[in-house]
Amino acid sequence: MLSDTDQQALLRTIMDLIRFRTVDGEFAEFDRTVEYVRHFFQGTPVHITEHRFNNYPALVLTTRQTTHPRIFLQGHLDVVPGESAQFSPKIKGDRLYGRGSVDMKGFDALAMHLLRELALHQPDADVGLMFTFDEEIGGANGAARLAEMGYGADMIINGDGGYNHAVIFAEKGILKIRICTEAIPGRHPYPWQGENAFDVLIRNYQNIISLFPEQWKATEEDNWYSTYSVYDVKVENKMHSPPHRAEMKMNFYFTEPVTPDELLEKIRLHARHVSIEKVSGSERVYLDPNNSAIRELRDIMEKHFRRPIAIRSENGSSDARFFTRLGVPILIVKVVGEDHHGPREHLVIPELMPLYRSLEEFIQRHLVSASVSETIEAEHGTKR
Repeated sequence: MLSDTDQQALLRTIMDLIRFRTVDGEFAEFDRTVEYVRHFFQGTPVHITEHRFNNYPALVLTTRQTTHPRIFLQGHLDVVPGESAQFSPKIKGDRLYGRGSVDMKGFDALAMHLLRELALHQPDADVGLMFTFDEEIGGANGAARLAEMGYGADMIINGDGGYNHAVIFAEKGILKIRICTEAIPGRHPYPWQGENAFDVLIRNYQNIISLFPEQWKATEEDNWYSTYSVYDVKVENKMHSPPHRAEMKMNFYFTEPVTPDELLEKIRLHARHVSIEKVSGSERVYLDPNNSAIRELRDIMEKHFRRPIAIRSENGSSDARFFTRLGVPILIVKVVGEDHHGPREHLVIPELMPLYRSLEEFIQRHLVSASVSETIEAEHGTKR
């Protein structure tokens, strides 16, 4: 597998990926990135399958010809917009600066090197890697479609986590809605002559937020509470009249074991005289923090990082949510760095190899245990 001296090769791959301006709409740049990944695996026994969903590419790379390997690594190669200089990666001290260094081309490069080494030196490996190009805009033309097609695994390792030196066991579900109401208002001095649409909207808002009393318990250290936020409030009114139409959009980040549609129905039961439309929704990701896999990965990471590794929940979301239907362990990590989506996005170079070594050891342990299980099943004639 990779030696410590090969950290430079890993850095070169990260920097190459950063140079691709893979922001939404840059389809030619997406195609160039796809060719780069193909070339990276040229001459290796890695099977590459390319899909296109509304012109967005999705790559599936596996050591066997299968849609269901033992372990799938998962990443996205698109990034949020940035200044031109951010697409020219720079090393300053022990930091690598560039758009996507943390979110999430650092992990992407690490996963590429790990998969290539497994394919070359462990012929019985049953591992895969999924790359998509639309996570930053919702994932509808990437991971969502791959999940619909039946791609899956016995375990998924996603590299789009939110915290340094942590293994993520849970990510919140998301529901986005639009609330609209119309009314016939009275004139300003005569409110009894009609109804103010904005007043109706606010009364419903108060009813809806009463469903989320734990919002104010959430902190940076402990955020596993359902929360909400309002944005894009609009009103329409004629001259000398209060609003006859009012609208707001709301986001809900929920921890409950419900689907977005179930939460939507609960919200609708507490609303009156408004229309409520779902804009989008996704289920939460949740793995019992006492699960043996998550604790095993934590212990391995503590050995390689030589520091405590937290097991914690995540306030945000990732493409891992599309695979919750599988009911398999989903483990979420990230490369160590700061300011994702920000002007000073960077990763910490000395922390790359500890993460690589941790994932390498964790995956090899599970491939060995899977191989032993297969042998026992075959000997007893129980192999499926």
